Amino acid sequence: MGLLVSLVWLVVAILLADRSPRPSVQAVAVVCGGLAGTTLPDLDLLLPLGHRSGLTHSLLPLALALFATRWRPVMAGLAIGIGLHLAADTFPNAMRGFATVKLPGVGSLGATGSYAWLGMQALAATLAGAVLLAAALPIRLALVTAAALAIVGIAYLFATDGGWPALAVYGAFGWLAIRRRTRRVAS
Repeated sequence: MGLLVSLVWLVVAILLADRSPRPSVQAVAVVCGGLAGTTLPDLDLLLPLGHRSGLTHSLLPLALALFATRWRPVMAGLAIGIGLHLAADTFPNAMRGFATVKLPGVGSLGATGSYAWLGMQALAATLAGAVLLAAALPIRLALVTAAALAIVGIAYLFATDGGWPALAVYGAFGWLAIRRRTRRVAS
């Protein structure tokens, strides 16, 4: 059911991005894309790929959206949502079997490889989403949209397995970024 809802959010995001160039509509498309991204990597459950496929638990879904420039706001939200999902997947109860990342033709990456894959992909997706968001919207609207995505992220990470440690990591990086900016402004 969650995957179906995720696909509906993605379709809504794409339709909004296609229908109106107004920044406020684009901001809603970003948030809808973020909602979709939190569950979209698990699309591998419906495909003959096996759970935690490296094809869906990566930046590849974002690369597909590069072909339509009008979908860049959707990509921004999708990247952040996928980053949240992958961050939570980095903290399974145990990194073995079902929880490990699998690559087609290679098989499981094992525990260490899976931690590295998920962590790097989560970081890259989150940073890509932030850059795309800043480029897609005027700064004030981008900040409001980022706040909406933060609420989506907190709600998602509270409710999902592995979410609490991922939320702590995001919180720590957020605190460090604010602290660094405060020091720079004070000097």
